[in-house]
Amino acid sequence: MSDQTSRKVLIVDDDPAVRQLLRLILEVGDFDVVGEASDGVEAVPQAIAHQPDFIVLDQQMPNRGGEEAAPLIRSMCPDALIIAFSAVIDKKPLWADAFLEKHHIGDVGPLVEGLIDLRAH
Repeated sequence: MSDQTSRKVLIVDDDPAVRQLLRLILEVGDFDVVGEASDGVEAVPQAIAHQPDFIVLDQQMPNRGGEEAAPLIRSMCPDALIIAFSAVIDKKPLWADAFLEKHHIGDVGPLVEGLIDLRAH
């Protein structure tokens, strides 16, 4: 890892247990989890405040899901890469830079590492 590579991540999911598991996986992978939000309404001000490099954004949540929150977040954090995180869709939606199905939660670290590698080239 280069010292120039920022690894700030914002986690957005309505399930506290899922947020905790994502945090543990990412922190073990040496990512800096700068915030957590339970829905898109909470995510927007956190994204603005923390300017994360990556956002793990749940597709389906009460109070503004991923599809609704992503355009607002992109307008405030244009350099952040958004990872759609879902149990209800099985491919990358147009609003996301990458996609991860919830039953593959353990793959979140390698997915973000791959995005870092792509960004570096």
